[in-house]
Amino acid sequence: MSGREINSSPKAPAFSDYIMILGAVTIWGGSFASTKYALAELTPTMVMALRMLFAVPALASGCLADRSLRLPNRREFLTLLLLGFQGIFFHQAIQAWAMQTAGAGNANWMMVASPALVALLGWIFLREKITLAGAAGIVISAAGVLLVLALGTVKETAEAASFGTAGDWVILFSVLNWAVFLILSRYLLRDGICPSFAIFWEVFFSTIFALILTLTAGSDWSAVSRLSAGTWGSLFFLGAFSSGLAYLLWYRGLSVLPVAKLIVFQFLQPVAGMVISYLLIGERYTLWLALGAVMIITGICLVNKKQPAA
Repeated sequence: MSGREINSSPKAPAFSDYIMILGAVTIWGGSFASTKYALAELTPTMVMALRMLFAVPALASGCLADRSLRLPNRREFLTLLLLGFQGIFFHQAIQAWAMQTAGAGNANWMMVASPALVALLGWIFLREKITLAGAAGIVISAAGVLLVLALGTVKETAEAASFGTAGDWVILFSVLNWAVFLILSRYLLRDGICPSFAIFWEVFFSTIFALILTLTAGSDWSAVSRLSAGTWGSLFFLGAFSSGLAYLLWYRGLSVLPVAKLIVFQFLQPVAGMVISYLLIGERYTLWLALGAVMIITGICLVNKKQPAA
């Protein structure tokens, strides 16, 4: 399969596509905590460069699996270079920097704004319509996320931080940046380019940008030899899974689903993050978590409800 052998006609999403999307948001649910962990021993630039070095082989494997690994042509090169900078390198750079001061909880709260923003931009720039039921689904899912984040866990202590740090504002900006990236990526994929081919080269270019940044910033690469096993595990998860497998699964979903129907699945990310917290640190839940999860799933079903033929 070449990098452009996807049929330009719309492909109906299969059940496996939804499973892949769920896999991506589940992996991303643990990314904020993993980034926080790695930042205890490394600078943001080093975290980003090392995770990218883990991501490239993972994505190359995806290209090899569907026979789409090749060099981009001149037109593709510039597009993928720019998207790699804006949506991967710049996005992860500002998030890694922001997580030094932003609370992981605040970061999840602000992701609630992303689906509505993406749906609006998709309607404006891609002419992708959203029904009244779909709009209601976004609202219901957002309310479910707010319920999960506010009341879903047993709070042992009062929250140590409130919104207002520089990192919080940067995370908020990253939500807008992510929305723009999804719209541009959807436009690219509708043009017939292979998802695994596109995301591989975007991450490849972003890796080059990240390595250049570490050199210009005077990063101490000798720190790598002193990293703990836990930090290496966090970097591997961030690279091979969060920046590798999850991006590949997400891009495949983006190739068959309108952005408004895809992005609403990201409402499940905080729930996945809480489950991961339970498995790692034994965080306790309340019944509000179950109710919030039901609201989120209901909203997702409404957004993705198949419309009757005219």
